[in-house]
Amino acid sequence: MEVPMFKFEDLTDGTDFNIADYRLSPREFFEKRRTSKRPYVFDLRSSEAHESENIPGSHSLPIEHFENSIYQMPFAGDILLYGGEDGEVLTAAQILYDNGFDSFGYTDSYEALFSSADTTYLTITGTATKQLVEQLKNSDAQAGVQIVIEPTSPLKANYRLELVDSSLEGSIQFTVNGIKIFSERKTASYLEGTIIEINEEGELEPRNPHLSISKLSGSLEDQIKLMLDEQVNPMLASHGGNVMLEGIKDSTAYVRFGGGCQGCSMIDTTVKQGVEVMLKEAIPDLAGVYDVTDHSEGESPFFTG
Repeated sequence: MEVPMFKFEDLTDGTDFNIADYRLSPREFFEKRRTSKRPYVFDLRSSEAHESENIPGSHSLPIEHFENSIYQMPFAGDILLYGGEDGEVLTAAQILYDNGFDSFGYTDSYEALFSSADTTYLTITGTATKQLVEQLKNSDAQAGVQIVIEPTSPLKANYRLELVDSSLEGSIQFTVNGIKIFSERKTASYLEGTIIEINEEGELEPRNPHLSISKLSGSLEDQIKLMLDEQVNPMLASHGGNVMLEGIKDSTAYVRFGGGCQGCSMIDTTVKQGVEVMLKEAIPDLAGVYDVTDHSEGESPFFTG
């Protein structure tokens, strides 16, 4: 019996494709990445350019391979595209549209994502502005404020402030409420949407809705689930995988992997050197992590015994 070839739905209907409808400004691009429940970011530049510098969590897919890889694209979730200076995004956007995708957006180029960072990326509340101005006035660090962003996964990071005499090397800068703000280019994708405010302890605190790491609290189960949701699964999602907590016994977490992680030949390394290390560093009361997945049932099972 001959198996019919899958055919993508053609959305063009004889009408012209208006590519401008899918264009995102750099700020809109980062906002979509930050707020989307399932963002998929594709880097259309060469693999060498991607390896040199990229948006954390993005998939390297050089434009010359894009059309042949279209069947691997996710239909559920927001597809975000960026490329170089040669218009790769325009070609890719047309291909996506012609093949039935409508939940996607693109930005002009990788460089545009960083050269356009401005005051719209950051909010400083009135009380925080007043306290920052006062601290800078009474400090030897006269240059401004460095927002230090320490990523823990493609979509999660820790944020803190430092008063500085000069910015860290490779930082972008702009002025908000009269205060010079610096942020490293390499972590600029975590900057959009950041708020500097006064917390409950009366201290200055930078945070980013959706991207900041939540403070762990509650039962061992609650802490493990929060870690899996906020740090582990965003990391595994870049490989098409996920993990969930099945149960806890004698302070050991029993987890089950799915998606691209089920049947993966590197699962032992993922569990012991990845998931277990991350969880135990954050949760000292956790004794260990045990994988209960039946890897013979994966889409591409490595374990068959």
